[in-house]
Amino acid sequence: MLDRPLPEGVRHRVIGLVAEAFGGLTVAELPAALRQYARFTPSRRAKFAGNAMAAAVENDAAFRQRISARLREAGSELAEALDAGSPPAAADPEDVAAMAYVLRPAGWVKLVTAAGEEAQRASAERAGEE
Repeated sequence: MLDRPLPEGVRHRVIGLVAEAFGGLTVAELPAALRQYARFTPSRRAKFAGNAMAAAVENDAAFRQRISARLREAGSELAEALDAGSPPAAADPEDVAAMAYVLRPAGWVKLVTAAGEEAQRASAERAGEE
């Protein structure tokens, strides 16, 4: 389990991943609190159900596993790399953290923490350049 909240950028990417994969699930596969968003487009889902989706991914293991299965079925290279235990060095740290958070491969907490720290470092550097 994580000992701190997800960085905001990572959280937004988690919501985006879930909003996209959500469409591949049946209404019966969705937690009751999310069923009303089943017909929304991914962008509307992210906007109106973002907090509820984030909570469901964190607290509902069955929902998280269904979303993970959809992401893996989509053939994401990042998902395959994370499952193999070697995220690509060139991958955006926020993408790595978000995908690891949803997929929960072996060592996911370490991946999310490291990628989240890298994302925060990069954000601080960008802020310093302005």
